[in-house]
Amino acid sequence: MFLYITGLSVLIMILCAALYVIYRNIHRGRISKSKEYNVLFDEDTIVDELITQLIEKNQNQENQQKTTRSKQDILATFVDLHRSGSFCAQLTEQEIVYFVKKKLNMESNKHG
Repeated sequence: MFLYITGLSVLIMILCAALYVIYRNIHRGRISKSKEYNVLFDEDTIVDELITQLIEKNQNQENQQKTTRSKQDILATFVDLHRSGSFCAQLTEQEIVYFVKKKLNMESNKHG
């Protein structure tokens, strides 16, 4: 009989401890939710300005890269035309490259 009462008491204590842990976790969830920061971002914040500037810088860099690629493609096209003999056959390949680079201002970008 004594063991029966002791076992029942232990089970009740375990049940109470489990309920306490559940209550504490629920209560902790409410506290952490109330501590969340409610920050409203206006359109004129410094973060928005920085993001806008970074986007513009990225677009400018992409435009410069596209321009450089297109100039290189144009140069390659002229060199291919010269090699096939259909463009300025009397000039050398170095002269064609120099002329096209000068016209596309690629020389000043490399050295400047």
